[in-house]
Amino acid sequence: MSIPNGDMHPSSPDSLPDKLDAVPQSTQQQQRKSKKSKPAVSAASTKTDDFIMDTNSSSIVSKRSVEKLYYPGRKEYFRYFVRKFQRRSPLINRGYWLRMKAVDSVISKFLNDRKGVRKVVVNLGCG
Repeated sequence: MSIPNGDMHPSSPDSLPDKLDAVPQSTQQQQRKSKKSKPAVSAASTKTDDFIMDTNSSSIVSKRSVEKLYYPGRKEYFRYFVRKFQRRSPLINRGYWLRMKAVDSVISKFLNDRKGVRKVVVNLGCG
């Protein structure tokens, strides 16, 4: 891959030395062995992970329900994460809507307060 001035791009395969020749044979064999062996994972650990992932899936479906019912005409972001739309109960929809509204309100107030000051919003989770 050439850069406009004609130099080779540093990450181009043509400009990099063959790294396998530089690695001693014993190190290559150790790397192959370490890739083959997998850490032991208990069934309980896997089951716990599955439960955690299921709560995320349920949450995404609920957010998709709110997005579709309470924000018609807006771009639908959660549709990429949910295969089929499922309508949730009104109580669940209201709870998710209220949380989304509260976060939107607090962030908008923060960003509009003292206009000349630089602000940063860091999202540490969406659950």
